[in-house]
Parts: sequence; structure tokens; C-alpha cells
Amino acid sequence: MMIIETARHGDVEIDKEKTIQINGGLIGFGQAEKFVFLPFMEGTEFELFQSIEHKDLGFIMVDPFLVSEEYEFELSDADQEELRAEKKEDLIIRVIVTIPDEPRLMTANMQGPIVIHKGKLIGKQVILHDMRYDTKHRIFPDE
Repeated sequence: MMIIETARHGDVEIDKEKTIQINGGLIGFGQAEKFVFLPFMEGTEFELFQSIEHKDLGFIMVDPFLVSEEYEFELSDADQEELRAEKKEDLIIRVIVTIPDEPRLMTANMQGPIVIHKGKLIGKQVILHDMRYDTKHRIFPDE
């Protein structure tokens, strides 16, 4: 166990064995490579992907299949090899959520999912070239 400092939750005790290694970091945040999942808001499906190296760096994430049941993509052979994934069931897929002042306008980056091998705790951000997805997919479509 270890204590990390976070901007959102203050000091938090985490299991060091559950640290996720993101080699090269996330796009635009290459200086941070070690993360853990923390609760974001009780009673929701959102999680906080918190850097253990930088207290002010945490991303709100959600399972993209909760945003769109039709969400799908194929990992390249190189990505599968890097993640050492033999089957889809080895992987956790999450997308970064942006929550503006008006929460009903929140969006998810469906074009840049974070793919994590849940057994080996290594991951990477994958950029999809599928035009069905974008970086600002509305979670709650206009009614």
C-alpha cells in the first residue's frame, strides 16, 4: 500500500500492485505514465484515472459501451502485441469524459480510447481512424 496525493480526493491510500503503466503516457501528457482508478462520484459509472506521479492530473473516464452500445474497433496487431493481449476479454476499454459547466453537455473522446490489459496492468491510448467516432461525442444527445 502507498499514499498518493490527489487534487480531487486529497491523500488517498492505494494498492501499489494495481498501478497501471501507460508507456509514453496519454496523448499530450507523456510525463505521466503511472495511473490508478479511483471512484469519481458515488452511484455513477464514472471513474477517475489518477496519475500517481502528478496530483493535479486525473481524467474522468467511462466505459464507452455505456455511451454507445454499437461502439466497436479492432486493435492493430502492433497494439495487441504491445499490450500482450491474446483475447478481447483481457482488456478494459475506457474513454475520457469532459464535463462542462452544463453537465448535460458532457462529451466522451470515442476516437481515443484507453485500452488496458487488466491482468498485466499495462495500457495505451489508441487513436481510431474510424470516422464514425469523434473526440466530442455527446453522452446525452439532444432530446
